Amino acid sequence: MKRKILRGLKVSEFIHPDELQKKDAALNNKTVQEFINSAANFCKTLIDPITQGTFVKINEKSEPTLFRIVNEVCEIIDVSPVPDVYLCHLMYINISPYGSDKPYLVVPDYVLQYSDEDMLYYNIGNAVTMIKADHVELTTLAAYMPGGGLIDLPKLLFTAYLHCADSTSDRGGLLASQSFAATVRNHFWELGIPPTESKKFLTNDKDAEIFVGKYLEEQQTVLERHNEITTQIARRWQRMSYIEAPANKMLRELFNWYLDENGYRSIIAAYD
Repeated sequence: MKRKILRGLKVSEFIHPDELQKKDAALNNKTVQEFINSAANFCKTLIDPITQGTFVKINEKSEPTLFRIVNEVCEIIDVSPVPDVYLCHLMYINISPYGSDKPYLVVPDYVLQYSDEDMLYYNIGNAVTMIKADHVELTTLAAYMPGGGLIDLPKLLFTAYLHCADSTSDRGGLLASQSFAATVRNHFWELGIPPTESKKFLTNDKDAEIFVGKYLEEQQTVLERHNEITTQIARRWQRMSYIEAPANKMLRELFNWYLDENGYRSIIAAYD
């Protein structure tokens, strides 16, 4: 598949509309600032031991396909310099950027085992966009936040920003992959459908568009049918307090941006 090189692409062209506002609200909160300062020191203490002890740095000879795709993704969405890439043995489906002064990518071998190349372009593009959009320092700190627990204002401010940042990164992943089908397959993997299964019915972008539209419509019907007040409260609590936004919510946001005449297609068309 030939992908367009989006030379000169700016984050402002595809950023989630609420991201900067949410980021300012979080960073201007004193409690959040204190958390960031303390967590930053903790992270820096751990970075070298974890990197040296459990990650294996790759190069063109050791992992030629992965090395090539990382370099091509950086060219496609205009990111420089190309980050270092490490492999780790982990049953996790997302490629993640870490670090602060010099961000790098960590690729679970589980991802390489089950992803095809189109899916890798999206997954790597998502992670590289976090670097491009300056998400990495705060998302690294988020790894040390508890996933549940009591709702408090500082945490809500921080997670509200993270959810917007995740949406921006999803958009960057789609721009890197330029395959809506592969993008959706990554999202459905997070929802529990293995890539080998989703490939059977998500063979091209048009099929993926039709399937996702029906899937989200049915999901909305279920939500409306079971929309008791306790369910509404529980769902809102999950959305607001958890580090990761609900997978269906992220898929819906990306799907809407994909369909938006001023969204994905507008950016791709600008590079014709």
